[in-house]
Amino acid sequence: GCEEPHQCLHIPYSEFLRSTGLTEEQGQLAWSLLCRTAYPWQQHCRLATELKDDDVWISTGDMEIDKCLGGGIRLGSMVEVVGESASGKTQLCIQLAISAQLPETYGGLDGDVIYISTEGPFPVHRLESMVYPLAHRVCGEDYANSVDPADFMHRIQVAEFESMETMFHAFDYKVPALLSTGNVRLMIVDSIAAHLRFNTSDDDTGQSPFAFYKERSESLVAMGAKFKRWANEYNCAFVFINQVTDMFTGDNGNGNGTPSANFRSRPGLSLPSRGNSTESDSSAELSSTGDMGTEFAAMATRKKAPALGAVWSNIIDTRIMMYQRR
Repeated sequence: GCEEPHQCLHIPYSEFLRSTGLTEEQGQLAWSLLCRTAYPWQQHCRLATELKDDDVWISTGDMEIDKCLGGGIRLGSMVEVVGESASGKTQLCIQLAISAQLPETYGGLDGDVIYISTEGPFPVHRLESMVYPLAHRVCGEDYANSVDPADFMHRIQVAEFESMETMFHAFDYKVPALLSTGNVRLMIVDSIAAHLRFNTSDDDTGQSPFAFYKERSESLVAMGAKFKRWANEYNCAFVFINQVTDMFTGDNGNGNGTPSANFRSRPGLSLPSRGNSTESDSSAELSSTGDMGTEFAAMATRKKAPALGAVWSNIIDTRIMMYQRR
């Protein structure tokens, strides 16, 4: 006899029917139930074509950027927006926060947004000033004239944290509670590097730089796994603003500012910016390529690279690098 469901699946199907006395129809149903009980992961197996049809995107509010990204920011993904100060990172994320709330009839998702700010107050006045221009560009004049910026602000849950401890506490308790409401389609962290770049603890703690970076790497891996699980479970997108750090070995010893091999090897998207404006400049020269050594020359020659190192780079799904023309 079989004591466990998986044991029944080890015998031939014909023997299973004979020993149970079930009809063919009853046997197929029983066999299917045994399979789902013994191997529950099979319930989640789907064809690749079905998965492609399920892809849903959040528009960035700019057709050219959406085109480079394959449609925008895909739900279920983790995206990093990285660049120097005043390159337009927060501007792009505010556009995403507005776009995610637009009605489905206009290509939006009619969803809520979580915005975590770690570098000062949330730019509420900038958000308010951007609602009409974005709604007008995407949805048309009639809809733009009917919208109230306050309606968009009411659907953005904002949390501001001044330390790494409070930020991680929010990730453990506050964020899951907000995501469980079921209508959050976008979460933005501005920025992920603010409390993680440097060891801000007192010198008398005795923690060595090596111990700090080891602990940070472990925290990033655990946090990344958590975000990936939530992105798929709650069908939302995570966007992280990241800072840049100096590349002391970027010139390879030849003094010409050529990016290092490690920097050139990572694929990405380059977005030139002309500064902070209330509307995205759709005429910006955009390109998507696997050779960052060419496309990110403007950033690389200034010897800049994304912060948080290779550990974080391998957690995210997409990296958008922005720079300001000088």
